Amino acid sequence: LRNVVRDFRKDNMGVNDAQAGLDLLYRLQEESGGKFFIKTLLDDEQRLKCLVWVDPRSLMAYKNFGDVVAFDTTYRTNRYAMPFVPFTGVNHHYQSILFGFALVRDELKTTFEWVLSTWLEAMEGKEPLVIITDQDQAMAAAIESQLPNTSHLLCSWHISNKFPEKLATYYSKEGFKFDFNNCIYHSLTEVVFEDRWKALILKYNLEGNTWLQGLYALKHKWVEAYTRNTFSAGQKTTSRSEGMNAYFDAYVGSCTGLKDFVEGAQKALERQFMREKDEDYVTFHRSRCMQMKTALEHHAASIYTKEMFRRFQEQLVESSKYFVEKDRDRSLEDVQDTFYKCYRPLMRASQRNTYLVSFNKASLWGSCICRMYDNVGIPCRHIIAVLTKRCVAELPEHFVKRRWTRDANRVDGKLPYHTSEFQSPSHEMTPTERFNHMTLLTMAFSHSCMASKERYEYAVGVINRETEILESMPVDGVENEGGELNPKTTQEGGEKLHESILDPLVSKTKGRKKEHRFKSPVEELTKTKRKCRYCNMLGHDVRTCPQKKEDDLRKAQTGQL
Repeated sequence: LRNVVRDFRKDNMGVNDAQAGLDLLYRLQEESGGKFFIKTLLDDEQRLKCLVWVDPRSLMAYKNFGDVVAFDTTYRTNRYAMPFVPFTGVNHHYQSILFGFALVRDELKTTFEWVLSTWLEAMEGKEPLVIITDQDQAMAAAIESQLPNTSHLLCSWHISNKFPEKLATYYSKEGFKFDFNNCIYHSLTEVVFEDRWKALILKYNLEGNTWLQGLYALKHKWVEAYTRNTFSAGQKTTSRSEGMNAYFDAYVGSCTGLKDFVEGAQKALERQFMREKDEDYVTFHRSRCMQMKTALEHHAASIYTKEMFRRFQEQLVESSKYFVEKDRDRSLEDVQDTFYKCYRPLMRASQRNTYLVSFNKASLWGSCICRMYDNVGIPCRHIIAVLTKRCVAELPEHFVKRRWTRDANRVDGKLPYHTSEFQSPSHEMTPTERFNHMTLLTMAFSHSCMASKERYEYAVGVINRETEILESMPVDGVENEGGELNPKTTQEGGEKLHESILDPLVSKTKGRKKEHRFKSPVEELTKTKRKCRYCNMLGHDVRTCPQKKEDDLRKAQTGQL
């Protein structure tokens, strides 16, 4: 039935699936005023090999939250088994957000280089600070060549998942698992990690384990003692990108063609942005539940989004369990930097971890040995404990990362989220700046309209009236002599639309081929073979029956006569 529907659609549309999908994307590009980014790569047979598309809303989100990106190619749910690449990040509500899409035929270095360079072109050349991937070597080589200024981190979940298999003989030894996990996951500094690693290698005779030595060479990409210095929004894995795979399952399936896949991806994107707007409304219009009822807590509630305030609140509550004392061995009277030791007094001395916090009295700047602020972007419980001891009533500005605040959803930090009136710029605005500004204006307008039925009905009437006047006004550079708009017939870069793009080939998956079950000769002989119900011959069915095709052709010729 699916095959019949597919053939019917193809016959009625008059174009193949790949061309229909591209036509849909170009229509979206036309409707967005050319701001919808599309770029394709074809093979020698004019078949679609790679496709990258970026919605204008994804570009706006990337300008605010594009510091950390997860890159994953495990999703193949489409008719052509093409790896689907959602560029995924995290917004100020700690929700997953999409920065663009790509479909690729294979997972070679040259393919990844083309995808990354094309996506970077769509993002106006702005590289992310951090990109998180699995251990794919082709992907790593492409990132090194195309994103030289980006820190490349590896998914710690994929690595730790291999430990029981690769180190099975050592896992059976008493104490190995505890020592190994203590070294990998509980080393606060690089020095502590190196000391524990050397002791681990010597104790369990791991000098000859080449797999483990290969991981050690990549320690700066996945060991927490090294990655804590890099801001990654608290992400250690590609789980956000892989989580989007389950999110897309509601819109696409294994038999989904390119056109339907694009439609499903756009629906998923729309739903995601609607979820963000819902959280924006909750952040601005609902109060917070205070647990400690301190001035610091009230100030944090006024600047953070709801979710990020909840995360800060967890650290605030935990900070009350810590005792803070001055480290007199490191602190000097004539130096403004004071060192504090933070620890939980109710724990045994042998199990107690002491955290060292450096704090400047004049600037209220501080740093902790756990480096949570450097990695996540919110103050840790140890710094909060020191701020509380110093009777600081408000979070210092340098401890407030803008991407986690209520006002994070701005474009390049220039335009406010709510704009009461239009201010004429000092320069001529580009189409992108006009689009971004109008989007922000309509956000505030929509929030105001949803307050009551009367506001909503009035706003709809105003939009309908003003749209008619707006459509009669000229458009920059696309009005012809008759006053009608010229349709978009070119891609970005001036290339003429290709009208004969063929469907992509089915992609080959990585890894070892599936092993077929051994069948005995008796089973092969007794197995009932299918017969064609038209000619009763073996080896084919009614759809591919040569006799039926000849008879149908003969009947058609007879009918014409």
